[in-house]
Amino acid sequence: MSKLANFLRNLDLTPDEIAVRARLPSERVRMILEGRDANLVELRALARALKVPLRMFVQKNEDNSDLALLFRSTTASRPDLGVENAAAFVQAAISIMPKRQSPPEWLSGFEFREESYEEAERLADAFRMMFTPNRLDEPLYDLPDLVVNLGGVILGQLESSRFEGASVISDGYAFIFVSPRFAGRMLFTLAHEIGHLVAHHREGRSVVFDLASQIGGGRRYKSKSEAFVDSFASALLMPARGVGIALRQIRKSFHIQSDEVGDIEIICLARLFGVSFDAAALRCEKLGLLPRGGAISLSEILRRNHGSPEKRADTLGLPKRPTIIIPRVSQNLLKAAGERINDGKLSLGWVTDRLACSANDVFAARSAPEAARGSHH
Repeated sequence: MSKLANFLRNLDLTPDEIAVRARLPSERVRMILEGRDANLVELRALARALKVPLRMFVQKNEDNSDLALLFRSTTASRPDLGVENAAAFVQAAISIMPKRQSPPEWLSGFEFREESYEEAERLADAFRMMFTPNRLDEPLYDLPDLVVNLGGVILGQLESSRFEGASVISDGYAFIFVSPRFAGRMLFTLAHEIGHLVAHHREGRSVVFDLASQIGGGRRYKSKSEAFVDSFASALLMPARGVGIALRQIRKSFHIQSDEVGDIEIICLARLFGVSFDAAALRCEKLGLLPRGGAISLSEILRRNHGSPEKRADTLGLPKRPTIIIPRVSQNLLKAAGERINDGKLSLGWVTDRLACSANDVFAARSAPEAARGSHH
């Protein structure tokens, strides 16, 4: 059976669903699934519809690289488009970026001791003190740019995957992948993966892939490690003192007299700090502002009575959420790729295929002003 047929059979899609997405005749899709060769037009249509590079169907030499095999072994045997694309992305990035001898230097500034709530708070506070000393209590809407500018970090998006996020250290670079979701969810996932970098990644190649159930899961965690990095993410994005300052102002603005923290305050906190309602509610529970189980209870009430926390926020006339941009490909990598294209060492087609980006992304990065420190390393 052809590589393409195997690939399509491993998708959770029926032949008719594939046909509709690719705008191909159902009968033709069934023939391809049986092993018939697809022409170039069909290959392109399938690649575009399934949001995968064309090379996934027509090349074999990279599929069994050490990196690809490591990724697959880390995520078990079930095929995943996002995992395959992430492996190709990392492999391409390493060939594009300047060589590094060791993981990002700033990671060595953290001394990880144990997986406890107190340690997560301490590390989050240390991150703030090191990198945002003048904004210890403020939201971190700029966390994507901040972490890239620390040096040695590359961001990408984990599309067409069952995984919510991933973090990888390979050849001296730290990679963070975030699945395209609701902005508040993506910001939390980014902070979660930073937690893995700070606490769990070591020298050499190491990979972590996180399912949605492993991020922001409250008391439903499958491991102590995931609970730990969630606590780190929560404390990093919603510092305790910042939450206290914001709560006082929110309660004053809404003339709230009750001693209990309710849905209005948490909705406001969620929008202010750029996280989801559930993340904000769980943070309040951890800080002792809600009783145990209060976060889940409030979330269920809001969904039952208002459809969602976001709809409730809109009925209250709250300001819109801040714009938080987590790029498909971070600027440091795009800029380096643009330089390699200018030098004639890479083709634009190779770059856009391997990094799953557009030509416009590359051109925009090439013409953008020089970024803050760390833009190239």
